[in-house]
Amino acid sequence: MEKFILFIFILALLLFAAKIAINYFAKKKAKEWTPFYLKQSTMNNSEQAFFINLNKQLGLEYIILSKVRIEDFVGVKRERLSKGERFGFRNRIKSRHVDFLICDLNTTRPLMVVELDGSSHNNYKRRERDNRLNEIYKEINLEYEHIKVGSSFEEQAGKIKERLMNKIND
Repeated sequence: MEKFILFIFILALLLFAAKIAINYFAKKKAKEWTPFYLKQSTMNNSEQAFFINLNKQLGLEYIILSKVRIEDFVGVKRERLSKGERFGFRNRIKSRHVDFLICDLNTTRPLMVVELDGSSHNNYKRRERDNRLNEIYKEINLEYEHIKVGSSFEEQAGKIKERLMNKIND
């Protein structure tokens, strides 16, 4: 009888140890390393502050999108361009985004690009890139505005609203 109780005790101990081992490896597998992480916000502090002001001014009349790829609202024409030329023009906009894209509420038609210009925009290459993009916006008749970080975002958002209202009335 003692051997039977000892056998049951050892068996229970082995089952308990197996359960602990299974839980340990299940948790370890669930926490496997990944190179990805969830960011706490899609905007930096300046972008968030400007977005809040812009939303106060435009929120009920327009859609305000942030971090939109330029290629999502600017296309490259097919006619009169070879495949290589189209590829070259597409490279000018591919993998680039705008800080904010203001769109018509009912149609989502892009109306204005807004860029916040922080210290990175003091760089010569960045200014050249901005100028090339500004030329594209002019060519396709899309309004654009550059806002200096540190300026009154409330005032700048009001000016953008005025500009959009004037464009509608023209």
